[in-house]
Amino acid sequence: MINIGESYNNFIVKLQELIYTIGSNKKIQAILEYVDIKPGDTLLDLGGNTGKITEAYSKNCKEVVIVEPNHNIVEYGRARRQHIKFVAGKAENIPLPDNYFDKVVASASFHYFPNQDAALDEIKRVLKPDGKTIILEIDPNTPRGKRLKFFETLFHTGAKLYQPSQLSKKIQEHDLEVLSIDSTNFGYFLTAVKSRQKKQMAN
Repeated sequence: MINIGESYNNFIVKLQELIYTIGSNKKIQAILEYVDIKPGDTLLDLGGNTGKITEAYSKNCKEVVIVEPNHNIVEYGRARRQHIKFVAGKAENIPLPDNYFDKVVASASFHYFPNQDAALDEIKRVLKPDGKTIILEIDPNTPRGKRLKFFETLFHTGAKLYQPSQLSKKIQEHDLEVLSIDSTNFGYFLTAVKSRQKKQMAN
């Protein structure tokens, strides 16, 4: 018997996936460069949606985990990408162990986190010492950022966008060391590390 509700949910998620991944080839190539996957890496993608982009840049990882708050997206991803572990949860309360991941990625999702400070604390917690977080965001002062900000405001999504210098300052307030900020034609990549030295000093 056909489950009409499930079929409809899958259709909506598939449509969202299609929109989310339009023109994604250049984005994937850039993520490959900045995430710099190493064999044996454990990787967490916060807000990785259905995993279509995640699987394209994480093929050599030892383990790939996506944390998504939307239950329908989690179920859709689990059914289609069984090599990726999908976990229902939020960036502000990641249901995963301390010091577990080599890399944590937030690709155009950070501005949607309701409590970004709590999310940064959680990112730091789940990263291994010397683990890196790579955040792809959109500068609200660029033409692309202004358009995005207009639509996010129009639809009352609660999204909060930062200029690169603002996000860098916020990240450093959470004892993550910013290594680089690089602009691209679709946003900027900020890479930060959970410093082993700072962890030892704190102890």
